[in-house]
Amino acid sequence: MSSSISVEKAPHVHPTRMRHIPDDDLFAALGGDSRAWRRRLPFPAGLPAAGADALLGAEVDFLDKGHGRSRLYGFHYLRWMTPLVAAYAESGDQRYADEWERLFRQWYASRDLVEGDWPGLDVVWYSLGVCARSMYVTQALAVLGEAVGEECWKEMMKTVLGGARWAAEEHDEFRHGNWQFATVCELLHTARVFEELPEAEGWAQIAKARIHEHLERDVRADGGHHERSPGYHGMCLDALKRAAAVEPELAAHPRYLAMQDWLAALMTSGGWVPHLQDSGIVWPEGVEPAEGSLNLEASGYAVFRSDIFHTVINYGPYVGHELEPHSHHAALDFVISGWGVPLAWEAGGPPSYDDPGYYDWYQATRAHNTLLVPGHDYTEDRRAACDLFSTTRELDVFKGHHHGYPSRHDRTIVFVRDQGYWVITDRIEAEAIWQVHGLSPWVRHGDGYVSERGPGLLVVPLEPPEQVVLGNGPARIPDPVTRTAEYGEIHSLGLRRRDGRFTVGLFPFTDEPPTIPDGWTVHADRR
Repeated sequence: MSSSISVEKAPHVHPTRMRHIPDDDLFAALGGDSRAWRRRLPFPAGLPAAGADALLGAEVDFLDKGHGRSRLYGFHYLRWMTPLVAAYAESGDQRYADEWERLFRQWYASRDLVEGDWPGLDVVWYSLGVCARSMYVTQALAVLGEAVGEECWKEMMKTVLGGARWAAEEHDEFRHGNWQFATVCELLHTARVFEELPEAEGWAQIAKARIHEHLERDVRADGGHHERSPGYHGMCLDALKRAAAVEPELAAHPRYLAMQDWLAALMTSGGWVPHLQDSGIVWPEGVEPAEGSLNLEASGYAVFRSDIFHTVINYGPYVGHELEPHSHHAALDFVISGWGVPLAWEAGGPPSYDDPGYYDWYQATRAHNTLLVPGHDYTEDRRAACDLFSTTRELDVFKGHHHGYPSRHDRTIVFVRDQGYWVITDRIEAEAIWQVHGLSPWVRHGDGYVSERGPGLLVVPLEPPEQVVLGNGPARIPDPVTRTAEYGEIHSLGLRRRDGRFTVGLFPFTDEPPTIPDGWTVHADRR
């Protein structure tokens, strides 16, 4: 979406109903001025206590554009302040409540002055900001209670009340997207936690109507969120769980259950979901990997699965939405894991949308395991499709094509289940570079190329390339032991041929390169 187009309604921040609510109006809505928490407890939100001490006495400039074009918006979610709430809950130490009060009141006093650089998008009064602050400030109200002063408490209550009023007006009709889905879920949570407010039932009715529309129109038939990103899917599912905690009937909705099944389908034996499209690594809680190979047709992901190996093939559409489309410029690309770790990997999502490599690395075709056609831009209207998905005890087979280049690209991927290797055949009427990325540099090994260290892959082309192109770039690397995914380096192997015809075998190993099975080329697509 062009940054010149506003992604939300024209500004509708009422000066006294939302932005600066008078004390009398606040107390009239609450029916009193008691700071004691007598409501149901909110669904927990925020970061753990680690890091709270580093915030004590910290000097913060809430107007500083040095945070970055996009990160400035995220900074005003106030999530970074929530360790203070967790630390107070654990210790009862008044220092943490005092520090929250000091920082929150600074934010409240400066919020009208902050200016963002996304045209038409207010830093404070936009969906994700309102949604996030409602989560974190509601949690702080419940935990801190009378540990903060009267003025701070009023400003916190006004933040939640004004935000709910704004969200109810902003989302009076359906619009696709993770912002909208998450925000209406939080509006329902707010309505049920603060059910004594005169407007609460009206908010709840608006929120429930939108949530049901999102479940029917923003969640695909296979359970995947519209944008096809595991990270944003997880964000929407977490928001839905938060809403279901106060509105239990939502947990019985078929799409709610399907959203959890979608993560299970993509989940590896290491407990993580790959960072497909704009996404981080997702570590689902309370979800076990699905059994067997399957095809998520509505989302455009084919999954091969054995006891050891896991493959995801992307053949879905390019989905444009909001300020930045979360789809990448690649189709028929794949990721492979084995023994719980990546073997064939991709760039995934960036650490920030302000990252200088966002467009020419993370979203770019060159950071994905597919064909790159030099001199041609990859079109968004790629019309990718699955032509065949077949799974038996011996073989999993995927055949697909796309039109992202002037010439059609056809790809066949065969997974030989019992021996545990892949044969990939590509055809395009153009000079092309066949790409795969691994966790270590590639070195020549016989007729192929091997990861410098294991676990890794031996890559064997049936016909030798005319040129070998090597490169590297950043990507998150999941660690199933620590359940973290810090940024590291991935290494690209490119095999260039003028005729655009490739047959390549991928043979996994843990320590030493394997012996290539006899007759592996029988699985090549001879078209």
